[in-house]
Amino acid sequence: MKKLLTMLMLAVMVVTMAVTPAFAEIIIPGNGGEGVDTSKPDPNFQWQENKPTNPTNPPAVNNTIKIFVNGQQVISDVPPFVDSANRTQAPFRAIGEALGCQVVWINETQKIICKKEIFNKELFKVEMTIGKKTFTVNGVNKTMDTAPLVKNNRTFIPVRALSEALNCNVNWDQANNTVYITSK
Repeated sequence: MKKLLTMLMLAVMVVTMAVTPAFAEIIIPGNGGEGVDTSKPDPNFQWQENKPTNPTNPPAVNNTIKIFVNGQQVISDVPPFVDSANRTQAPFRAIGEALGCQVVWINETQKIICKKEIFNKELFKVEMTIGKKTFTVNGVNKTMDTAPLVKNNRTFIPVRALSEALNCNVNWDQANNTVYITSK
């Protein structure tokens, strides 16, 4: 009976994926973002070097950090930044929801929880606390070299720590100030 039920659920998933239009994959984080740029990054894009005509007044440097989750840019109402440990911090809800997780904030304990479930079965549960470098992944203690924090009334988390805890690949493109997160 279990095999039959499993096969039926897999068949429903395959059919659902086959008939779901491409635009249905747009990520819109709740309370942490204003929407998503669905355009794909141009792999042939080349930065043009701006040489200042007046070396005493160089052009402004664009330090904006972009984050792409599975090929789609995550846009939040507060920008990500690099902290003093040289780690990219991003709004927790925007990243968690873009990765398909349920995001919970517990004000009393300053704890943030990110859960990913499929068919009511918990695959991943990540718990972090503001100001603490220790966190848990499925009940196992882990340590990171920086800590979550609150800035501009938003909870920020180290992007790599959360993404890798959720079994994702994380790549940093320094030339373009861009983080690429890809589900495995």
